[in-house]
Formats: sequence, structure tokens, C-alpha cells
Amino acid sequence: MPEFGTIALVVFAVAIVGIIAVTAKSRLTSNNVTPDVGGKTTMSGNVYKLAMIGILGIIVFGGYMAVSGYNTDIYPLDRIRGNLDGVMSSSDPAIIRDHLVAIQTDLDLVMANIPEITDKNGNVIAKNPVWIFGTESTNFLRIQNNIDTMFAGLDEISSLSKDNSAYHTGMLDINDRALLLKINIMDATPYMYVSPANMMFSVIWIAAIIGIFAMLKRKKEQLQKEDEIGI
Repeated sequence: MPEFGTIALVVFAVAIVGIIAVTAKSRLTSNNVTPDVGGKTTMSGNVYKLAMIGILGIIVFGGYMAVSGYNTDIYPLDRIRGNLDGVMSSSDPAIIRDHLVAIQTDLDLVMANIPEITDKNGNVIAKNPVWIFGTESTNFLRIQNNIDTMFAGLDEISSLSKDNSAYHTGMLDINDRALLLKINIMDATPYMYVSPANMMFSVIWIAAIIGIFAMLKRKKEQLQKEDEIGI
């Protein structure tokens, strides 16, 4: 199945091409349209209707992208934070494991959309949503390693009695890691909003809206000149 970004780019490109085609058609035919009874060209109504449809379509598409982008990039991080709260608030290994499994599921979704950082030998050393001046606190590869360590620690203490000091030590380590990871996820969340892809789509979206309004302004001025000539 195609990724969301690919689908969004194709749909948005079709919308832009459609708007350009409508604008070009209106320019080619505006000089050959006869005035109606009121002295205004009949093409003006059609252009404005098409422009309003285009604006509405772009706004709806922008809303769809915002909701879908949040569901893909941000909501999994919100669920991870919620499950980390569940880890910290429980002392039952079975419940903690359920939370860790849910965290791992969402972490897989998030990491699939985060660019990899490699060293000169081609080895992946980080997966960081911060595309400039990234730090280890937002390195999801390190977050994944901590989740793996929590799974391993949970396996070790699951067979121990709750009265065993090693059990309490292992549980404290899991809780400390959960608290640290929650802070790391909170640090990384804003950068998921300002990724290069999201900024590119935002710029294109705003440019399309401005382009339509500019086209309407030019059309209005053209019609006013035609009315003045007719008078």
C-alpha cells in the first residue's frame, strides 16, 4: 500500500494541475465571451464558482492532511507516553509487559517514518526526527535500545519473588527508564510537526490558496476594465 506522503503528494499535484488548467482556460476564453444582460461576462460567475470549489477543496485537503499526519506521526507518540505512565504506575510484570508490547508496536510505526543517520561506513547510528542539531535525547535508536533493555530486565525479575531485593532493584530500573523515555518522547514530539515533508506540504498548501486569490483579483480587475470599456 502506498505511503501517506506519496498519496498526499499525488492528490495535491492533481488539485494544483486542475486549478492551473481552470485558470488557463479562463484566460483564453475571457476575451471571447459576450456580456450578459447586466453588462458582466457570463464567464465571471463560472470562474468564481470554480475558484470557490478549488479553495474549499484545498481547505478540506489541508484538514485531511493535518488529521492524517497527526494520526501517523504524533498520536503514536501520545500512546507511547500513556503506556510509559502505565509502566511507572504498575508493579505487576504482566501488566508492564502489556504496556511494553504496546509501546513497541507504536515505536515501530514511528521509526518507519524517521530518517536514518549513518556513519562513513554506512552503519545506522541514529534515527532522529530533529533534522538539524539533533541530540541523543531524541535519538529513537537509543530509545529502542532502552525498550529492549526493559524487556530483558522484566524477563529476569518475572521469576523472582516480590520480596527479593533483586526484584525491587529491577523494578526501579524499569521505572527510571520509563520516566526518562517519557521525557525523551516529549522532547521529540514537536520536531515531528516541523519535519521537512510537513513544511513542504504547508508551503505548497498556502501557495495554492494565495494563487487562487491572486487569480480572482486579476479576474475582477479584468472584468472592471471590460465594464468601463462597455460604458
